[in-house]
Amino acid sequence: MIHDPVREFIRAFNERDLDAFVEVLDPEVELHSMRGLRKGVEAARLWATRPPGGAQQTIELEELYEDTDRAVALIRRVWAWDEDGSAAGEDEMAWLFELRDGRIRSWRPFEDREAAWEAYHGRDGADRPIQP
Repeated sequence: MIHDPVREFIRAFNERDLDAFVEVLDPEVELHSMRGLRKGVEAARLWATRPPGGAQQTIELEELYEDTDRAVALIRRVWAWDEDGSAAGEDEMAWLFELRDGRIRSWRPFEDREAAWEAYHGRDGADRPIQP
C-alpha cells in the first residue's frame, strides 16, 4: 500500500517517473483527462508520457483534503518552455481522486475548483474548511 497516493501521483507525474506513477494506480484506474477517458494502467502510462519540447507543466499542490476513499487537491498548474525554462503561463485547478486500497482508482481534473469541491463534499459543502 502506498502511504500517500495523491502526493506520490503528483510527484511521479512532475518528475516523469512513469514506473512510480503506475505503481500508485489501481489496476482498474480511470483517468478522466481533457482528451477523454483512459482506462487501465497502460493507458495511464501513455497519458503521463510527455514528449520533450514545447510548454511543459509542473503541478504545485496548494491544499489537499483526504478521507479514506476520496481526495481533492487544489493545485496550480505551472507551464514553462522546455527549451529555456521561461514561464509559459499558469492556472488554478482542482483534481478529484477516488481511492481503493491505498491506490488511485479514479482521477478527474476540474478547471472550476468550486465544482470539484461540490463533487468531493456534496452540493452544500457544509463541512468545507476553506474558500479557495
